[in-house]
Amino acid sequence: MENVINSIELTLLLIFGLVFCLTYLLLPRIRRTTLKFNLYDTPDHRSSHSNIVPTFGGVAFFFCLMLSLFFLEPLDVDGITVAFLVAMTITFFIGLTDDFKNLSPKVKFLGQVLSVGMILSHPEFQITSFHGFLGIQEIPFLASIAISGFLFLGFINAFNLIDGIDGNASIVGIVISVTLGLIFYKLEMFFYLAICVVLVGTLFAFLRFNFSSRKKIFMGDTGSLVVGLVLGALAMRLLSLGFEPFSRIAISRTEIPLLLLGVLIIPALDISRVIFIRLMRKKSIFSPDRNHIHHVLIDAGLTHMQASVLVGMVNAVIIALSYYSLKYFDLIYAVLFFNFLIVSLVLSFFILNRSIANRRTKVYLRRMLFKANNFFSKPEGKKSLQQHRIAFNHKLKRIGILFF
Repeated sequence: MENVINSIELTLLLIFGLVFCLTYLLLPRIRRTTLKFNLYDTPDHRSSHSNIVPTFGGVAFFFCLMLSLFFLEPLDVDGITVAFLVAMTITFFIGLTDDFKNLSPKVKFLGQVLSVGMILSHPEFQITSFHGFLGIQEIPFLASIAISGFLFLGFINAFNLIDGIDGNASIVGIVISVTLGLIFYKLEMFFYLAICVVLVGTLFAFLRFNFSSRKKIFMGDTGSLVVGLVLGALAMRLLSLGFEPFSRIAISRTEIPLLLLGVLIIPALDISRVIFIRLMRKKSIFSPDRNHIHHVLIDAGLTHMQASVLVGMVNAVIIALSYYSLKYFDLIYAVLFFNFLIVSLVLSFFILNRSIANRRTKVYLRRMLFKANNFFSKPEGKKSLQQHRIAFNHKLKRIGILFF
């Protein structure tokens, strides 16, 4: 048995290395092609970058996943490979078309429904029971399809929305893939474990270019939708399992939904927060804005790399805390502790948002006061306008107006 495990581990390392190298070789070629045909992302008022950047990095993800599935098919005991390939192809072309020209939310949603339908047509991916979580046992068939589809579609769109700054979706995707991979490893579900390894390899290679200043490329909807689909399918596979496989890990089957919520907390919290803000402002939930978690961190003064690494670290810490609270405490205490973590995160972003809003208000008022000062008393001397503005701001600080 030990020899078999060692063989599997070596195979997984080989898969990681091959996928990493293949992605690393593909991305520069994709970048040159997109530049050649002027297929790049043009910055707008919502963008977190100011320069023209090639997109379609997700083409490399799709190619690596498709190629890997062909070779991993012998490990597929559920017979899901064909459905996976078709679902990823549909999602890929929806994302590709959206990167070429912005698709309407309805068209994107229809494509996602078709992709999700292909996966959920297999009973192995349908949530038929909560196994006592929150007191819920068996679920009727129609309710099962509705709940499974809602959760699946929600995660795909949540993951797509966190791809707003360099590295954010990649780092969160790596954290989620590693965690799911460890669970599948303990459950000896090696087909799904290999898919996690493929995702980690291709996302790691992508980070090298996504964080680069000279060779930067974005994954685009082509990448974020495909990765979101695959991660969502892996999460659904865990939620659909019965009691038997979970005897191999340190937590019970009843507790797995809470652990998965901890794993997927960043995309879930981000989309919930954004939808809530848009509804409170009486806007469409599809209307674009800068209220995502990564936008808040960037507006607070963090760089793209700092914000993305921070989000990834927070996600990893929440996963670890969720796991150990479930392992060492009763479910009710673990739920209370998890709620405490969520409330702490929400309050942190609320305080940060207020701080940013106050700073913007102060800047606006300072500009108004500076214009009024110049209107009533013309600046003296040969100082530049910028020097006069700095001197005026120092004067405001000395007299304590608006706590400047």
